[in-house]
Amino acid sequence: MKNYKILGLIFFLIIGCKENKNASENMDSNMGKEKGYEAVFIDINSDHIDNSIDPNVFQEAKVLPDINLTESNDFWPGKSMFFLKGLGVINIPESGDYYFRLTSAGRVGLQINNVDLIIHYESHVKEMKEGKRNLPKGPAVFDFSYYPGDHDPYLRLEWSRDGKTYEVIPDEYFDSSATVEVEDWVGDKDLNDIGINTLTESEKKEGWKLLFDGKTTNGWHTYNKPGQIGSRWVVDNGTLKFEGYEKYFVYYVAGRLFYHADINKIEDGGLDIVTDDSFENFELVMEWKISKDGNSGIFYTVQEIDEYAEGWNSSPEMQILDDQGQKDGLIKSHRSADLYDLIASTERRTKAYGEWNKVKIIKNRGKVEHWMNGAVVLKYDINSSSWQNMISNSKFAMYIENFGSIGPGKIGLQDHDDTVWFRNIKIKEL
Repeated sequence: MKNYKILGLIFFLIIGCKENKNASENMDSNMGKEKGYEAVFIDINSDHIDNSIDPNVFQEAKVLPDINLTESNDFWPGKSMFFLKGLGVINIPESGDYYFRLTSAGRVGLQINNVDLIIHYESHVKEMKEGKRNLPKGPAVFDFSYYPGDHDPYLRLEWSRDGKTYEVIPDEYFDSSATVEVEDWVGDKDLNDIGINTLTESEKKEGWKLLFDGKTTNGWHTYNKPGQIGSRWVVDNGTLKFEGYEKYFVYYVAGRLFYHADINKIEDGGLDIVTDDSFENFELVMEWKISKDGNSGIFYTVQEIDEYAEGWNSSPEMQILDDQGQKDGLIKSHRSADLYDLIASTERRTKAYGEWNKVKIIKNRGKVEHWMNGAVVLKYDINSSSWQNMISNSKFAMYIENFGSIGPGKIGLQDHDDTVWFRNIKIKEL
């Protein structure tokens, strides 16, 4: 779901080295106890990263107090060619609209809660760009990628409530201690007391039907491409598996995964898939497991519209995530079983990556429930005014006409670059 992907937007900024946590290990041991955020500097002698770059380039991690870095010594003393990736939290004092202004030299991209806020593609000298986000009170996770190039490095981040009067964000609002670990849930290991991808006689009588037969991809197709399905969607040992893409340059900031990969989803056999049939009122169940640091999702009101590229453009998403490894695991409403970027689950009931989780989605006359491993974790009503207000103040506002339809829609599974498995996908129409 997710106009969340910085990979396609600033390919020259997303960088790293193979699962190398040395940078994090070099970080100040007080991380999590002091104000500030982790920044990882990567030594590079070019203006972009490609698969010819040595994955063992030198890194250094620091705890920085803010994003007001205006002197060369504020960055990486003695280094003139580097990439910088920062990840941390800004504590938002009260809910509402916030305007941000970033003055920088070089190339820079800034996200808040995994949504692009300010992107500056072209190399520049001390130019300003502004962005606006409606944010709830509490911790907002930010990350930025920065490459100064031939310019003297310079970053200055300011904020405003009215869009007119700006000030540098005070250091006390940067709080590394807010990036806490999300505990894995420990529950029943065996989710199945019957066969895989089968229906009991009782289920058949109740009207359940399989959406995945365990042997073929029949009944599914690539979004907006009826009759076609990408080669990365395969049947593997009774599971419907999405085979993730190769990530040749991987690194961690504050223990969270970032990577670079050259991905063309159409050519590489990816993209979201949806059911051939549409459903209006239903109970949907399935099981999933995610790869280490992985991300995916389940859609359930998908409208296939030519102008839209992915399932999230028209459908709410039940998030699938390795809460411990993905940066989204730090963001409330971005964790497993959450209504992505809109409503957080009431409790954490997610097993660790590589283990099966059982979910249920009930949609009946616009009323929706998310279930995770045997318990309901959130509810909402598409008919309500609060739903409309929430969408209007979200990144989905531009899609509000078709987003979260009360009427029939398709079930969708997401290509979010990472390997994910599904099985026991069943639906009962209500």
